[in-house]
Amino acid sequence: MPRFLTCFSWGLGGVLLLCGGSAAWAVGRPCETLLPDTTEGFIAISNVDVLSEHWNKTQLGHLMAEPVMKPASKDIRRQLDERWSNIHERLGLSLDDLKGVPGGDVGLGLIAPAPGKAALAIVVDVTDKLPQANEALQKATATQLQRGAKRSEIRVEGCPDRVIRFDLPVPEEEKEARQSTLRGSEKSEAAKAEGKTAAASPAAVSVDRQAFYCLTGNLLAATDNFEVLKGILARASGNQNGSLAERKGFQTVMQRCKKDSGEGQPQIRWFICPLGYAEAARAATPADRRRKGKSVLEVLRNQGVGAVKGVGGFLDFAAGGYEMVHRTAVYAPLPYEKSMKMAVLPNGDDLTPQPWVPRDIATYTSLYFDIANGFEHFGCLFDELFGEGERGAWEDVKQDLKGDPSGPQIDLRDDLIKHLGRRVSVLTDYQLPITTTSERLLVAIEATNPKAVAVAIAKLVKNDPTWRRRVVNGQVIFEAVEDDTAAPAAPQISFGEAPAATPGRPMKKKKKEKEGEEEEEQKEHPLLPHGAITVWKGHLLIASHIDFLLKIMAPAKKVTPLDDDADYRLVEGQIQKLDPKTKCLRSFSRTDEEYRPTYELVRQNKMPESETMLARLLNAMLGEGKKGAVRRQRIDGRQLPDYDVVRRYLGPAGLQVTSEPTGWFLKGFTLAK
Repeated sequence: MPRFLTCFSWGLGGVLLLCGGSAAWAVGRPCETLLPDTTEGFIAISNVDVLSEHWNKTQLGHLMAEPVMKPASKDIRRQLDERWSNIHERLGLSLDDLKGVPGGDVGLGLIAPAPGKAALAIVVDVTDKLPQANEALQKATATQLQRGAKRSEIRVEGCPDRVIRFDLPVPEEEKEARQSTLRGSEKSEAAKAEGKTAAASPAAVSVDRQAFYCLTGNLLAATDNFEVLKGILARASGNQNGSLAERKGFQTVMQRCKKDSGEGQPQIRWFICPLGYAEAARAATPADRRRKGKSVLEVLRNQGVGAVKGVGGFLDFAAGGYEMVHRTAVYAPLPYEKSMKMAVLPNGDDLTPQPWVPRDIATYTSLYFDIANGFEHFGCLFDELFGEGERGAWEDVKQDLKGDPSGPQIDLRDDLIKHLGRRVSVLTDYQLPITTTSERLLVAIEATNPKAVAVAIAKLVKNDPTWRRRVVNGQVIFEAVEDDTAAPAAPQISFGEAPAATPGRPMKKKKKEKEGEEEEEQKEHPLLPHGAITVWKGHLLIASHIDFLLKIMAPAKKVTPLDDDADYRLVEGQIQKLDPKTKCLRSFSRTDEEYRPTYELVRQNKMPESETMLARLLNAMLGEGKKGAVRRQRIDGRQLPDYDVVRRYLGPAGLQVTSEPTGWFLKGFTLAK
């Protein structure tokens, strides 16, 4: 993960630890009225003591207070301190410095003050905590001077109190990066004539690395950008507009969540503008640390994701009868462009589990998705990712599948897509003992014409040595197997590092550097290396492993349907009370089962090696960006107790999502065990 993005995301965890003292409720200016409207990421706590009190009432709070969890708690705190050190480096404030300082609202913002620039700001209401705030500034000053920073004082018009400025030394790792960059580039003729070397170029102090503090009235503000600080102080005195609170996207998502939550003050509120946040995070990341190749930001921008103007919401603990409840609004007004047009999730009124879904699974999610529409607008995304910058790659793949004599000769739209319905269900589970390959996944897609879908699937895997036809209790199943044949598969088309067009068919990559160069065969990783596919009971079933498919289709003993399970009925009863009544997605989680594979892998210190979806996500976010490199696990799993200690505190959870005219509204909750 880029350094700036890392420091902001872990800053959330640090802010959640800012507890201490016994401050009464103090009404001050909300952080969003102080931060600028160029704030792209925002997290705020209305009152740290109230949050701490409610957290301690939850079962997770009780768990973390158990003596057996103390070693793990210390390790988590160590990590937060390490991650907060990135913020400490930029602003000079540690978690210990800020402990006990907030008397009211406290917020952290990631800001884009100008194109290609990024800034970080912390604003704290210190009502009734002025002594603690002054002490925090003294500690921060001592820290900065120890680091070799140069201190000065400046005045800002309209602010009666001084602003402290520190010109910060360049970190050693940045010096090394600069030196490495200079060594790898050609020096100018003038530099050569003067005998300058790359090692001598970086200055001891960089004027573009600064930190600013101001304690005025009941406001403590810290930022690494002077213009940002001036704006905060001006808005605090009522002399300037242009705050985050005035931003259309922010207003819309907060008002939508407020409509659902009522008049109560949320414990935590947050906001992010996806593209703006990604741009600011990238701008703050040194070029030598950025991931190579096409960035996710570039893909998202090109595919119309800019239509999402804001995502934000409320998070509360021990509130409304829930252990935890979160409300999230997505503001994405029409019209959409490119692959963003795929985001059509129709509302419906029946997402009851199918009768064949067993109770002994970890999670069950069902949603309505316009598959035909998604297929029609998938091509531009495929071209972007795998077409090497050229349009038409997806059309070539479809034509290859339809017309290649050695291929399946299938028209994806007419032979398969048009025979699929709109309801999609996802089941997850795991296999014991817990290993890096324990996670199980099954996707069930409603089929309006099951026979036609079965014929299409048979065509797709026909003559493909990576798939084997099996018959179980009269049911035809296609199972992924290793290809032991020495000869390469029949030629197909590939674009960049595209996945196979069929579940297991390899594709070939075209090289275009030189005219007339022969096409090069490239081995691709199969999409479902252990998968299984069948059409059964009116659904196309796609499973990550055949054992999970058989558990659903041919259980060893009579099973209780999920719809009859006590935990499911408890969650379902709560979902039925939620507004709005119609929904495009509903999810049920037995969290004590859902979290078990992750927990056990963390205990074994094998989480980075796992094939689970969460592990892959963490590897992408927290890894070093090197293909094939396994990241270092952040938590020392040896400190964690046996899972039986933990699972007693994990209750069932539910979520519903509703499509609305300007986006989506999500509400989720966790219940007591």
